[in-house]
Amino acid sequence: MFRKLRTINRKSISIRSGTLAVLVCVNTVIILLLSLGAFAFFQQGFVNEIAGARSDVLRQIAERASQFKTNIYTLSNLYYNDGSFLSAVEELEQDNEEEFVHYMDDLTEEFQATFNQINLQFYVVFSSENGTNYCSLPTPQGYDYMSPKTKLWYNDIYEAKGAIMDVSSYRDDQLGIKAYTAARTVPDASGNIIGCLMINADERQLYKTYEEVIGPQSNIYVADSKGRIVSSNRDTLIGLSYFNMNNLETMFAGEDHIITKISGKDSLFTRYYDRQSGFTVFEEIPLSTVLEPLERIRIVVTILALLALAGGTVMAWFFSGYIAAPLRKLCGDIREVEGGQLDQEFEINSFSEINDLGTGMAQMLGRIRELIEDIQKNETEKRRLELRWLQAEINPHFMYNTLFSIKCAVDMGQNDEAGHMLTTFIQLLRGVLSGPVEMSTVRSQMEFIKKYVELQRFRYNGTFDALVECDERAANCLIPKLLIQPIVENAIVHGIDMTAQNGMIAVIARRQEDTVYIQVEDNGVGMTEDRIRQVMNTPENTDPPHIGVRNVHDRIRLHFGEEWGIHIESEPGMGTQIIMRFPARENASDPQNSRDTKKEKTC
Repeated sequence: MFRKLRTINRKSISIRSGTLAVLVCVNTVIILLLSLGAFAFFQQGFVNEIAGARSDVLRQIAERASQFKTNIYTLSNLYYNDGSFLSAVEELEQDNEEEFVHYMDDLTEEFQATFNQINLQFYVVFSSENGTNYCSLPTPQGYDYMSPKTKLWYNDIYEAKGAIMDVSSYRDDQLGIKAYTAARTVPDASGNIIGCLMINADERQLYKTYEEVIGPQSNIYVADSKGRIVSSNRDTLIGLSYFNMNNLETMFAGEDHIITKISGKDSLFTRYYDRQSGFTVFEEIPLSTVLEPLERIRIVVTILALLALAGGTVMAWFFSGYIAAPLRKLCGDIREVEGGQLDQEFEINSFSEINDLGTGMAQMLGRIRELIEDIQKNETEKRRLELRWLQAEINPHFMYNTLFSIKCAVDMGQNDEAGHMLTTFIQLLRGVLSGPVEMSTVRSQMEFIKKYVELQRFRYNGTFDALVECDERAANCLIPKLLIQPIVENAIVHGIDMTAQNGMIAVIARRQEDTVYIQVEDNGVGMTEDRIRQVMNTPENTDPPHIGVRNVHDRIRLHFGEEWGIHIESEPGMGTQIIMRFPARENASDPQNSRDTKKEKTC
């Protein structure tokens, strides 16, 4: 009892350590709340400032993108509204294609001279319905002139009936240009489409207008209303449908910036929508990059917090020591009691509560001395009664059925078998009723089991087989008497299906180092997990009383300690295996053995 109490105390912490821990925790929580709260408030304000500044930058980019789009639209209108353009297109045939090319080259040269002044480079592609095409740039052999009818965006310009539609951004792979395109159909006077006019400008021209404002780890995207990338520093995304604009609208919830995870990193995601062009400009910057200027402030705050925590810890140490000093004296007296000094006096002069505790401990110690004497007497008597109970536990039905089976053998003239079984039955009873000896060797108990199994096989007409083996290294080890028989009886009565005629029980004792294992295994009906729990929790006082698996488990623990006992492995229809485990002890005078253990002569 005292040994267990000592183990619990060692796992606990001292009152000084506990008080110190509480005070340090309180200081830590207060310091963390103050420092982290202040820093988080300042950080949020800083992020909002940065987001506002980046929104202004995105607004400027959106204005430049809008102007870029306006210039392309203006060029398309200049071609479309030129007085000779529609006539030239309507009269275009293969025999006058050269004249049309000269006309378009002259017109393009004129417009280029004008728009070069605002640093806009463009090229024109025209595709007629009769198969005659034009491009203002030198084209490679087999150039497809953008093949508008094969593109998804052709339906948009077809339904627009001559109005300009965006193509964001067209990948003209044959010319090696990722172009922003303003495309439109050209109808004749009757409304029939006679061609397609595409004004194209290299997207890199738009990119250069905002290239200098892109940070080292930021990405900027100019997207149209459908989420397609018109321009970006990530040129591999140009022309792709990259954003789901409805989802983004839900994410931003009316704000111009959010903190979200992008590629697994917390990032500042900012946007600006330009109503005139319909473009939305997005920027993503890793939050660590945004907060990099705050790193020095973070270090200063951390140092101040650590200094405050260190000062609070020192004060908590002295304060906890003042409280814990009288309790240490009381703990020292208790340790003396743990060491066996049951006449220890508790003399404490300290706080009134601790003085009362010392007086109560002294009174309790006196009562403990009296209880220990009573417990020792009760345990001795209990174990003697237990052995007598076990000796009377051989099932009366088993004794009756065995004697009846012997009588039947005599009646049938099987005198030899009857005489042999009667001799075996007498030896079995002698082993059970051999006096109050509590401990026995493994060998003698295994011999007892052999006789018990032999009688049971005779009783059940040999409907099952049995194997009983004992390792010589385990033969002389001591175990409580009648420990194995209840387990074997359960296997015969409850485990084996006697109607199957193929039952098998194995009882094997073996020793591994300082541990003895006795395994009882059958190939019977098995048990579920619920049934195993029910068997292991069978109450001691059942009606009628019997020693079950749980009782055997408790006896092993009573004799050898809490770490020993029984383990059950079973599955329905697969049989049951019960393993008893206890320490290998051959000397009955071993102080670790039970106080009432007596060594029995080995067979």
